Amino acid sequence: MTTPRRTADKTMVRELMSVPVLTAAVTDSLWDAWQLLVISGLRHLAVVDSGGNCLGVLSDRTVLADMPRTFEHLGETTVGSAMERVPRLAIAPDKTAQEAAALMSLHMVDAVPVINDEDRLVGIVTSTDIVHWVGQ
Repeated sequence: MTTPRRTADKTMVRELMSVPVLTAAVTDSLWDAWQLLVISGLRHLAVVDSGGNCLGVLSDRTVLADMPRTFEHLGETTVGSAMERVPRLAIAPDKTAQEAAALMSLHMVDAVPVINDEDRLVGIVTSTDIVHWVGQ
């Protein structure tokens, strides 16, 4: 059984994105970020600087990848240091779901922050959101 490709679909990112977005400060410890992920049951945190500007997304996978080398210092290691290995990506709410999927596929990431015209974080679109969209 094949499913038709959704190439003509004009579903916008704003229709798929998750809001509100759980955030971590770039200066937070990886331990605090991990606790936030565990308590919330989410897999991604948007990372913001002191001005509230989104710097990217921290995933549970990134934290888990750092744990073996930083476990003893997880409380001292910052989210910012983990973010060095994460591509800085974003998408606008008026882009299509297909564009979001292509961006995530190209950069092999599971989530992309959604940034408006004023460069403010307004949501996050995840691979789960894309899977739900495809399954509609």
